[in-house]
Amino acid sequence: MRMRELINLLKEAPTATAKTPVKPAVNPTVKAKPAPVKDPGADRMNKQLVQQLLAQAGYEKVKVNGNRVHAIVQIPAGQAKTKYRQLVLNNILQVFQKKFPDSKPRIIIIPEISSAGVIVFDGTPVNISVKDEGKQADKSAGVGNELELASMMQSMIQKYGSINATFVDGRGKSISIQGATKVDASGRNPGRQSTGGIKKADVVLSSAKQRLPISIKELSAASWESAEGSFGAKARVIIDNLVKQGAIRLDKLKDDLGRDYYQLNKEIVVEPTEEESMKAIFGTDINPEGGIVIQDFKPHHFKQEGNNVTIECYTVIKTKADIPESHLMVWRIGNSKTRPGKAIGYRGLRPQALTLVRALGTRGTKDVVLVDKNGNVLRGGLNQPAYTPPQAEPVQSRAKRTTAQPVRQRR
Repeated sequence: MRMRELINLLKEAPTATAKTPVKPAVNPTVKAKPAPVKDPGADRMNKQLVQQLLAQAGYEKVKVNGNRVHAIVQIPAGQAKTKYRQLVLNNILQVFQKKFPDSKPRIIIIPEISSAGVIVFDGTPVNISVKDEGKQADKSAGVGNELELASMMQSMIQKYGSINATFVDGRGKSISIQGATKVDASGRNPGRQSTGGIKKADVVLSSAKQRLPISIKELSAASWESAEGSFGAKARVIIDNLVKQGAIRLDKLKDDLGRDYYQLNKEIVVEPTEEESMKAIFGTDINPEGGIVIQDFKPHHFKQEGNNVTIECYTVIKTKADIPESHLMVWRIGNSKTRPGKAIGYRGLRPQALTLVRALGTRGTKDVVLVDKNGNVLRGGLNQPAYTPPQAEPVQSRAKRTTAQPVRQRR
């Protein structure tokens, strides 16, 4: 399917409702007040002083790693994690600037420590960053969803010895296994995508005669994979060609540490080949045995009768034909200041395999440089007329057209 056809598919899609950002909140639980922090005077800032002041500001959960002090926060569901961490970091900065102005607390970007930035001080290596509590151990995004499913399956196997499991969506698409006696949350294994091709299975159910690998996507997930390795080299060729044609602008800038990084004037969205799309979505371990399920697993999604369990899913994908139009895959090359960009050759740029809706917007009208699989610019280039999204027909115009129609006479 060509890119122009993909865009047309989105014209009638409902407009997504924007989520209202949630202001970072300090834990309201009433606890004994920490001892007042003494002014260090001539002494330089140290970890103990940092922890004391963080506690006074309400950030009592911290993790110390060498000279790094991480303030641990719980990020509300649906919030952009990096932006939320930056908001918290700015709140903390204001506290330290007010209390210790002579230490010159300030935020700089150090990718090796935190993509959201860190607070540093004069005269000391001590620094402060903000970490998501959900990123600790098995609470990370996606892995929690896998564990929810795996733990439920494992408890049934322990009780009955074996289970019959079926994953089904509202279209009637399904994948199933009979007599499963083992469940493996393979998504927890480090390096699972670096051996034997592109591994996509997060949970694998096994029986004496069958193996069912399952890739789990949350409802809010908009990415099929980080495409540094699979698309980095090709992305470099596309960028260089577009710069040469004058279709995009690529600026060379300096970060807070004086290092070079690059920035595009617009995101680039590229139509994949069918082979690229299938590899990004299914990897090398899903077909033909298993499938992809899209769902945020909650207790009410599991319907159990004895050792038989049916799991209700938003979408079940087993073949190319099962992929919803909204989840068709495209390549996106975007700005990411902290990315090393080794595969692409440009620090600060990041290639990803995204869903069509995420890359082009719910109506396919996002202002990007759109490129087909042969490298031809379809729209959005600097050397093309300015792109104007299609406008909805005015209400007045529709009213005139309606009144102009013949009036049906009553009999």
